[in-house]
Amino acid sequence: MVISSVIFEVWTAFVKDMQILDGILIANKMIDDIRKSKKELFLFKVDFEKAYDYVDWGYLDVVMGISFPTLWRKWIKECIGIASASMFVNGSPVEDF
Repeated sequence: MVISSVIFEVWTAFVKDMQILDGILIANKMIDDIRKSKKELFLFKVDFEKAYDYVDWGYLDVVMGISFPTLWRKWIKECIGIASASMFVNGSPVEDF
């Protein structure tokens, strides 16, 4: 009853019958269709902020230490700690950030 008041419909990861990557797949399909039609396209994603940007990772690691093995926790920390992003400008990739 509470989640519907704090989660927007466009946040597809939290909408019933939607998967976390549905939004990305829809955007990719739309971009492909526009490119194939030779129409001009300007796409700009502004909100790169994610919920995990506000997580206290030290605390979460301590809590996970109660139930999860050290190696598993190490793998998770590496996955979230080495993430990077890149983008294309005028069809060419720019430096990762």
